[in-house]
Amino acid sequence: MKITVPGRASRARLTLALAGTALLTAGALAAQSQASAVPKGPTPNITVRVEGLTKTLLPPTAVTLTSGSVTKDGKATDSCSGLSALGALQDATKGAWGGSWSKSYRQYFISAIEGQAYSSSASYYWSVWVNDKPAQLGACSLYPTAGSSILFFPDYDGKSKSTAPANVLGISGPAEVLVGKPFKVFVTSYANATGKPSPQAGASVSGAGAHASTTSSGEATLTVASAGIVELQASAPNAVRDETAICVHKLGAMCPRMVR
Repeated sequence: MKITVPGRASRARLTLALAGTALLTAGALAAQSQASAVPKGPTPNITVRVEGLTKTLLPPTAVTLTSGSVTKDGKATDSCSGLSALGALQDATKGAWGGSWSKSYRQYFISAIEGQAYSSSASYYWSVWVNDKPAQLGACSLYPTAGSSILFFPDYDGKSKSTAPANVLGISGPAEVLVGKPFKVFVTSYANATGKPSPQAGASVSGAGAHASTTSSGEATLTVASAGIVELQASAPNAVRDETAICVHKLGAMCPRMVR
């Protein structure tokens, strides 16, 4: 079957709002791993994060998805499964999102999250990624598996050639480090269209008074002077920021248990 791929702006909005299985070619195949059959039971350890244009709107928040439905307009017929990615957004934000229902596609067009709103005619739309890859289906049609990470962020729809859609950053490093001892972290850039990873050079990494920039291999070296749970943030021009938590402790001391 020949499938026509629409332009980026219309495709991107439909990706979030509509069950667009017929809108994509190779992306539809990749989406099958994200949109498997509806789970039969609860889905634990789902992490949801929401990034705004200038700040983090919701830090990584762990939820367990359960059966039930999500309805934003009060109509029982306009609902999505509580086990879907939209169910994860509903639980993680405690309902702090807005959207309109599409009868044709049985999906919500997500227009606002945590107070940051974009209309259907705006230059930005709410994009959703699952496990460091752009989703190819609407949030109602995505059924994340246990341990999945879901990211929502405002993406540029490509109306102006002078502004490129942002790539998504990922930061990784050791779970524990010693006070006053240098350690390395790595920043990865995930391509906006495909999720393909590559080292991010020139990214800024900071936390607890420490700061460094990444090399061409995406590596940065930091030293933290005091003990505690430290949030490290990675940012770069025209990129969606990321963060991670590490435990900084003295020699012989134990780290508290962290949910990462």
